[in-house]
Parts: sequence; C-alpha cells; structure tokens
Amino acid sequence: MKILIAEDLPSLREHAQKLIEKLFSNRGSKLDHVLFAENGLEAVRLAKAENFDLIIMDVAMPELNGIKAASEIWAAKPTTKILFWSQYHYEAYIRELGKIVPDEAIHGYVLKTESDEKVLEAINSIVFYDLPFIVPAVEAVKARLKDRSSAVTDLEYETLLDIAAGLTDKAIARKEHISYRGAQNRLSMLLSKLLKGEDGYLKESAGMEIYNPRARLMFEALKRGLITQEDLSRHAQGVDEWLFSEFGYEVEEKV
Repeated sequence: MKILIAEDLPSLREHAQKLIEKLFSNRGSKLDHVLFAENGLEAVRLAKAENFDLIIMDVAMPELNGIKAASEIWAAKPTTKILFWSQYHYEAYIRELGKIVPDEAIHGYVLKTESDEKVLEAINSIVFYDLPFIVPAVEAVKARLKDRSSAVTDLEYETLLDIAAGLTDKAIARKEHISYRGAQNRLSMLLSKLLKGEDGYLKESAGMEIYNPRARLMFEALKRGLITQEDLSRHAQGVDEWLFSEFGYEVEEKV
C-alpha cells in the first residue's frame, strides 16, 4: 500500500508515519512506502501523479489549505480516500468539507489532539474496512446544517467548554483577557444563537427554566453533541492548571 502524508510540520509528519508503520506492522500488512507533501499544492501534484491508498491531509497548510487541495484531488480522482486532521476544532472547515466530498469517496476527520489510538482507529477504518471515520462533533455540525441552524464558532465552542468547567463570567474574562462585560456579552450572544427558535422566542426544554442560562446552554450543548465528555475532560485539566496558577484554587463560586 502507498500512503501520502500532507503536513507542513516535520515533527507531525514523522509522528504520523510512525503511527502508520505501527498499524501496518500490527496487522501484518505490507506498506510499500510513505510519501510526504509539505503544502497543499504539492499534495495535489503528488495525488494526481500517483494512486494512494490513503492521504492524511492537514487542514491548515501553506500555499493551499487541505479542503481546497482535497477538492482538486477529488475532482480528478473521486474515489481517493482522504483522512483530514486538524489541530483545532474548526467547524468552518467541516462545513466546507460537507460540500465537496463525492458520494464514492471514503474519508474521515479527526483532531490532532486526539489520542494515538483514535488516529490509528481512523486510519484502520478507512484503509482496511472502507468505512468513513467521522467523529460525533462532525455529525453534530452536519445535523445543524441540515436543519439550517447556525454552526458554533471556535470561540463559542471554547466558551461552552469554559462554562461546562464551571468558570464564572469574571473568570472567563480574566482567562481570555477581555472585560467582565465582554464575557457577559459573549454568553448572551451564545445563549441567543443556540436557544432562539424560528419564531424568535427562547425555546422551552422540559425541566430547564429559561432564567438559568448556563444550565440551558449546557443542556443544549450536550443534547446537540456540541461538546463531548472527552473534550471537556481535556479542557478541564487545562482550566484546573490555570485556576491553580491564577487563584490557587480559591476561585469564585461556580454558577
């Protein structure tokens, strides 16, 4: 088998290669060779010149980002298998991805911050079982697009995680270097974005009162799959470290 790794950082190219070699070794499968592309244009050139069993495509790359590179590759070879990976939770990229994947393509999307086991699972699913690997967060974006509700931005996603970790408005403001009023405005805008129905009124949910905005936000976020327990656990660890350095854990009462 032949695999292309499109990634501009040498350390991540090397890490991805080691994961691939580990997977093939454990399965007793032959890996002919692994090629590398340091930018999107090079990835497109190599993909058009050779047939790869899998392309691991960084989303944010110089010259041409991963989504645009994939679009050109699929235009020439619609059955190419591409696993996208990203350093961040870029829902904007996911929205664009949903517009360009051919029906016959096998693809996946995984975060670089996922465990090695999760990335190996993604590669294994696509290469050996011809099954797409789409994490729940991506499915949540697709569902919101289908019902025409607006997707959550990276900043809003981080705000949801901060709220889930129990940070107050003042703590969020200090953590993000914004004003206390700025944190309140961010929360208010997120509340309106997630909870307003087509009639413009805040939707009611069983057992969740409208005057408890944080509880409502977390209820909606979990219900829609906007955040996962795994993401929250990783985020909460970083929050705990920050709280200790800033407050010595003597934080304000959680809301």
